Amino acid sequence: MNPYNVVNALLDIVKVNIDLYPSKITPKEKELAQHLYETIKSFVDCTKFNYQEETTLDLHDMSDYSDNDEDMDTVYNDRNEVDDEWTNEADGKATRHLKQYSLEYMKAVVDFADEKDAYGKKRHTWKSIHNRFKSLLSQSYVSLFRNYLQKEGTKQQKCREIDKLIYDKFVSARDQALPIHNLDLQRWALKFAKEMKLDNFHASHGWLSNFKRKHGIVSRRITNIVTRHEIDDYRIVQQSKQYFLTEYYNSLPDYDPSEVINTDQSGVEKELHSTRTLSAVGLKKIYGIVSSKNATTHSYTIQPSISLDGKVVDPILLCLQEVNGKMGDTVKKNLFKPANVVITCSSSGKLTTSLVAYWRDKCLLPFIGKKCLLLSDSWAGQKDIKLYENKTCLGKDVVRLEIPKRTTSELQLLDCFYNRQVKNFIKKIYNRVALDKIPIHLYERNNISKLVSLMHNQLSASVFQPMVKYSWFVAGLLKQNPSPFSTINEICFPTITSHEQCELQSCGECVYITCAHCSKKLCFQHFFISYHFHT
Repeated sequence: MNPYNVVNALLDIVKVNIDLYPSKITPKEKELAQHLYETIKSFVDCTKFNYQEETTLDLHDMSDYSDNDEDMDTVYNDRNEVDDEWTNEADGKATRHLKQYSLEYMKAVVDFADEKDAYGKKRHTWKSIHNRFKSLLSQSYVSLFRNYLQKEGTKQQKCREIDKLIYDKFVSARDQALPIHNLDLQRWALKFAKEMKLDNFHASHGWLSNFKRKHGIVSRRITNIVTRHEIDDYRIVQQSKQYFLTEYYNSLPDYDPSEVINTDQSGVEKELHSTRTLSAVGLKKIYGIVSSKNATTHSYTIQPSISLDGKVVDPILLCLQEVNGKMGDTVKKNLFKPANVVITCSSSGKLTTSLVAYWRDKCLLPFIGKKCLLLSDSWAGQKDIKLYENKTCLGKDVVRLEIPKRTTSELQLLDCFYNRQVKNFIKKIYNRVALDKIPIHLYERNNISKLVSLMHNQLSASVFQPMVKYSWFVAGLLKQNPSPFSTINEICFPTITSHEQCELQSCGECVYITCAHCSKKLCFQHFFISYHFHT
């Protein structure tokens, strides 16, 4: 036997199982060290060992265990470290050790120890319990676990119940648009704790922070004021939303993704301007410039459509604003007519019921095959069922599902994501023209039609298919998330190209856009003025 190994092994055990801290060595500690030395030395020097076995009758808590050692195949060990030997004098240390065990582990020990046979006697001896639960260092742990479960287990159950009651009350209050603050959560917690006779519960700031973090609760500014009647309407709206989703998913198996189409009208100001800019610190008024204030208050309408397979329906409808809702012969003759834009007009620049039929004939029917599932909102101009009858749709089967009122912010997928990309592209054009003082007026008819055509052409690129699908996903109309995907800014306007030069005809101008189709880096002149269009 090597005493060096014994001393090192003993030191390792002590480091793991006993809290060590330096202090002045006492005479008793010197005496104990001397005894340990003599014990180790006696083992090193001796050449023969005598073993004695003593059998005792244990009359403590486990006295009625039988010798049945069934269910020994599963061994539990829920300890991170091995405890010191348990003694009755170390009650404070025992409590600290108990916290190293989970409630589930304690319950498993107690349940196993309390199992009884057909005669009402406990089935398992201490030996079988210890063999199954290796981290138990003494028989007294079973009683300690039992007492701890009766006290702390009940306390945790009450805390969980309080947590649930408060959260349910919070959800109910917010469903009614009632304001809730930190003090309210603490007040509710103390009230429920008192009702459950849970002593020493203080609803502290630490408890409050943990509760809010667990349930994802934060302080938010109230952005909309509603009446109680509107809250009742909200429940009806949610029911109509669920009914629409059910009807949609029930209809979906009858159509290919290319046959499921969503359409929506979007108003665009004749001159869009950026709402943000870099400016000097401290200025109270921040100005922006436009070519015509009248153009910022008048708009035209575009009606894009997208399919469930991530494609953009071609062509797009453009409705211009014209006096008396008509274009003169000269205007028609000089009008720029792109291949991917169907141009019409009205006195307001908005669509009418007759223009919905015009969109159906010129944009929808040429794109679809024999059938189509069309999703559109509840605007009255497109609700007429005669618009979608078989005889008015050239024999094609067009089934329309109406997105319920007041749900477009959630279910109108073009509003949820796609139209933001459209507006972003258009705004990029307006900003460049204003900043570089390019001598063109984007509110003129031909420039509007050219702008809409180029925007629609770029978004039709295959690289944007996952982005288009994401519009369906974010509205809850596609179950599989198509992420990752790239946006307009990432593909067409990456910041890394801002210092590069146009690739066409040895042009020395700075790059304005990267084409989503051919990836060529183009200046504004070669993209917009020269009309960079892909067929």
